[in-house]
Formats: sequence, structure tokens, C-alpha cells
Amino acid sequence: MGDKRDELLFTLYPYFNAVIDSAEGCTLTASDGRQYLDLASGQLSVLLGHSHPRIVAAAQRQAARVVHLGNRFFGTATLEAVDEIVSVCPAGMNRVILCSTGTEANEMAIRIARAATGKIELVGLSKGYYGCSHLTLSLSDYVGFIKGTGVRSTGVHRLPAPDCLHCSLGLKHPDCGLRCLALGAENLEKESTGSIAAFLAEPVLGSGGIIIPPEGYLKGVAALCKRYGALLIADEAQTGLCRTGRWWGMDHCGVVPDILVASKGLGNGYPVAAVITRADIEQKCINAPLANMSSHSFDPFGAAIAAEVVRTLKDENIAERSREMGAYMLERLEGLAARHRLLANARGCGLMLGLDVVGREGKPDAMTSLALEAECLMRGLVVGYSAMSGVLRILPPAVITREQVEHAVGVLDEATTFLEENDVDVSRYMPEHNGSALLAVSFLRRLMKK
Repeated sequence: MGDKRDELLFTLYPYFNAVIDSAEGCTLTASDGRQYLDLASGQLSVLLGHSHPRIVAAAQRQAARVVHLGNRFFGTATLEAVDEIVSVCPAGMNRVILCSTGTEANEMAIRIARAATGKIELVGLSKGYYGCSHLTLSLSDYVGFIKGTGVRSTGVHRLPAPDCLHCSLGLKHPDCGLRCLALGAENLEKESTGSIAAFLAEPVLGSGGIIIPPEGYLKGVAALCKRYGALLIADEAQTGLCRTGRWWGMDHCGVVPDILVASKGLGNGYPVAAVITRADIEQKCINAPLANMSSHSFDPFGAAIAAEVVRTLKDENIAERSREMGAYMLERLEGLAARHRLLANARGCGLMLGLDVVGREGKPDAMTSLALEAECLMRGLVVGYSAMSGVLRILPPAVITREQVEHAVGVLDEATTFLEENDVDVSRYMPEHNGSALLAVSFLRRLMKK
């Protein structure tokens, strides 16, 4: 069968031309045999690398036993998974719901918070991203960017993002005294009815541009939660499970959330997520009462994969590897930024790294970032970028080697030099197939307008 993507696929995002046939470790192999080095971990999910032998074996074993049970039975694999997950969570966080995706898990966390508190309003962070359902997208900062969705829920508020590299107030940390947080608290007093059920926070804002909150910021958010009698939900889709060099991103700031959401890396590419909370919150939900009857909650197949992921993270000491490889990669990116006028502000937390791609005004620029991503892809390197901020996002699988890091830095160097020395026409980056080409044109127009 030929490539009939334009006739058969309803795509709402501009996909690349290459069609991937297989993947192993950090390497993708296309149907034409060309190989790509993946610094994006798929959709930031393949933490242990593509086709990790232990995860493949666990999936094969479970597929031969039982895949799906519905909501009448628990499977052996499900009980093993929740036991493994709880073993790496903060003390007291020992109640787990398994579901499919980060969006579904955040929705479930919000339902739990509303049931447990009896309140309704929600608070997120500007430049935050919490999912693609109606509610989570409304809470996210993509609402003004994605048109045609009709998304706008009431009772949703945002605190200013703690973006110290690009402070919207023009202040410098630590002299600012966390003015962004104080301003957010003042606005909440004016805008909220006081019926706040939950604050949602990413320990490091990924889609917003690898924003690493300064010391004290998340403790301040936790204090706001106590003031309003709200629950703190840690969205650890990107930061959880050793990606940042600790088991959880919240571990870096010494804050224990009321609800912890894990996804992406938990399935190493397979859709499985977890919502973890305490027994007292569970009891409040039972008393509310709150019911949950999702078709694929606690599915044994996804559970078996999640259990093996956690065991592998332990056995292969991935937290330490993320710290070591992240530090090495950050050093190489800092050197790269020092040599190029288009690059600035290399930063990272473990293997969650960011690099500003600046335009003519010397500020992060989404168009230039998109062009650099495309130039890298043309040279066999897959990186991510933030459409909200013009930041190159680098979140490779933890199995990446030093040799692969050196290769990646070399490609970035070459691609950046090309952009600096040439006046590039954006048509160079248009996908060849019609559906994605049309989407790409629309996408670029929105970026330029924004």
C-alpha cells in the first residue's frame, strides 16, 4: 500500500515527511532506511529509549495473559504496578488510580480535588500546559493560540509564570522577592470567589519553554493552597520518574503535593498514567461521593508496562544517569550558545533542557525556533520547540550516550550556522504531502501573527 496519508488521515497538525518504520534506543529508522537521532523522546515519553528490551518483554508476557478487564476486576499486573508506583512516592501518598493519558489523569485529579474540597475554581500557571481536553486546555496557556476550539471554562485563573530569564515585570531574582507570585496572589483576591479547589503546577514548565521556578516559588504556591483550603496538584507528566535527576520534579523544592500526576514516561511510550494521593483525600471523595468508571482504568496491560518501567528505573539508576548526562549535555549546549548569536540561555534540570532561539530583536522567537527544528530534522536530528516561547526543548531518552550528545551538538552547530549565514525562505520547511503542507502554512501564519 502506498503513502495515502492525504486521502486517509484527518491530521490537525503538520507532520513531517518521514514515515518511521522502527526505533531502538535514541534512533528512529524511516521506511526509506534513513535514521534520525531522537532528542524529543517521541512526545517526551520514551524515557528509557525506544524498544527497551525489558519493556518489550513485559508487554509480550502480559499480552499473552490478559490485556483488558474493564471495571469489574483487578488484574495481578495492576496490583504489582500500584505497589511499584507507591514505593517511589513521598510517604503517605499511597492511593493510586491508573488511567491512560496525562490529560485524563489531570482531569481525574481535578475531579478528586473538587470532590474533596467541595470547591470549584482552579488555578494554573501562565505558560503552563495541562492537557488537550476542554477543561485542561482551558486551564493551559494555549487557549489564545489554538483557534476554533471554543475553549473557555469559567472559574479558571492563572498565576504569572516564574520565568526569571524573561521576567514580564522586568525584575531580577532574587532581588525581586518573588514579586510575580505576590502579584498573582493579589489578582486572585480580586478575581476569585474564594472557592478554589486546586492549584495545578508543573515543577518545571516544559511546553512553556523549560522554565525552572526559582527557589521558594513552589513553596509559595503551596502556602497559597493552604490559605484557600485548596489542594496542590503536581503535574509531573514531563518532570516525573527521574527525568530531572530526582524521582519527582517536586523533590527539588522540598514540596509534597496533595495529588501527584504521572504520565508520559510511566508507559515509556505506551499510554498509561497514574493519579496518586493520600488516604484522607480518598475518604473525602468516598464521602462526597465521587465515582469513576472509565473503560480502561487499571487495565492490566498498561499496568504491566508501568510496573516494569518503575523497576527498570530503579535497577538502571536512571535518576543518577539523568543528572550526569544532563550536566554533560548542558555544558555542551552552553558552549554552543556562546558561539552563536541565535542561541542563548542554555539551562536544564537533569535531562530536561532548554535553549532560547532568538530572532532579530534578540528575544526568543517562535519562527526562528521552528526553522532551527526543521533544519535539524533535515540533518537527521529530532528536537522539540515551544510554540509559546521560541525555546528549543531537548528531552532525550536517558539511554543517550556521550557520542550521541556530541553528534547532536555538531548537528545543532551546523544548522544554527546555516540559519545565521542565509536568508531562508520558510517554504524550505513545508511538508511535501498536501494535508500537512496546508496545515503548516496556517500554523506559520498564526505564529507570525502571534
